[in-house]
Amino acid sequence: MWLKSDTTNWFLVLPQSAPWQEFQADVDAARHWLQSQAAQRWLLFEPDSYRCAVWLFALLAEDRQAVMPQNQQQETLRLVAEEIEAALPAQIPERSSEQDVRPLRGPLTTPLTLFTSGSSGTPQAIQKSARQLFNEVQTLEATFGERVGDAAVVTTISHQHIYGLLFTLLWPICSGRCLVPQRIEYLEQWQLYHQQADNYLLVSSPAHLDRFTELEHLREGSGDLRAVFSSGGPLAAAVPQRFRNAGFLAPIEVYGSTETGGIGWRQRNQGEQAFQRFAGIKLTVDSDNLLQVQSPHLPGEQVYTTADKVELLDANEFKVLGRADRIVKIAENRVSLAELEHFCETLPWVRQAKCVLLHQPRSALGLVVVLTTYGQQLLASEGRLSLRRRLREHLQQRFDKVVLPRKFRYVEAIPCNSSGKTTYAMLQALFNTTDAEGDV
Repeated sequence: MWLKSDTTNWFLVLPQSAPWQEFQADVDAARHWLQSQAAQRWLLFEPDSYRCAVWLFALLAEDRQAVMPQNQQQETLRLVAEEIEAALPAQIPERSSEQDVRPLRGPLTTPLTLFTSGSSGTPQAIQKSARQLFNEVQTLEATFGERVGDAAVVTTISHQHIYGLLFTLLWPICSGRCLVPQRIEYLEQWQLYHQQADNYLLVSSPAHLDRFTELEHLREGSGDLRAVFSSGGPLAAAVPQRFRNAGFLAPIEVYGSTETGGIGWRQRNQGEQAFQRFAGIKLTVDSDNLLQVQSPHLPGEQVYTTADKVELLDANEFKVLGRADRIVKIAENRVSLAELEHFCETLPWVRQAKCVLLHQPRSALGLVVVLTTYGQQLLASEGRLSLRRRLREHLQQRFDKVVLPRKFRYVEAIPCNSSGKTTYAMLQALFNTTDAEGDV
């Protein structure tokens, strides 16, 4: 690891090779520019991973606060406006040949502001310290460093949220791994990269991995895929099986949140369901079986209570049972949206399902379904009315008729944001128009 620290400061000791010295010189130029500015809290939204890394390390080294929204849409910028004093320039400042490049170091107390995905409402600002972030970098290297070796880092996701920031910027730079700047959006891009690549790892999300269905074509390339990481939400059970069928190891699923950082991980190579906690993390549950966390990725020694129900199997392993806030009431009956989705996905013609509580005009459930190839054939031959009947008959084997979804939508893919998360608003928008055959 090139990252070092003592009780008060972090240090990044980079090698003398040209790419890393150029990076350090660019950071130093950005630091000189920041020293001429009075603002402390800076908007940092930079799609280019190299420029984002330069500005991020310059801000950390100068003890300035980076505020990192997940996108730069007008409403997002309005929400974060009170968090910032100034915006960074689009380009990295010119370097002066007369200036000596200073060592990369800074205080561990420097704050950085990230935002939750907003999957359950408006995105919330979460402040992290450099200490918390670099503690998590150390955790990732200790857990996965040996298995990924010197693999280059390829990504399908943005670095503007906690998972992407850690896995595609901070961890690679602090451990000396190469960043591949072009983000992969489609399976064809991945296949093209794989044909030319040496050792690499892929940082992705459940939404992307669920869309990568024809993995067998990757066998034609010479690339050595060391690992695939997934985080941001539950990974459909079919995805690990798809990777195994194609001759690869299952993705490594990382469990955590913006608030807690990483909590645990699992790799379903043999169908295992339990997560292993990361080293240094203490787990307990409260009287409602909500997971409680003590972690070096949190500020101080506080105990953080999550919104996830879990089953602790032993001191190291746990099962995630679903979010407590995804239990809703329909006609005075409590129903778990996660359980309903999972039972729906046991049908051979359903690839993925998402359930949402609607108020149009009375409370009812809406079900969004991604069909398999067989399911698409059923839809074409029988129509939506027949599929609606089939779905309700299947769900009635487990759930009371009064709580069954009353509105159904069939989509090619579940909508998601740049974090790979599906928000309530995205699902609700699918039901803004009436569908005579899709509604009861």
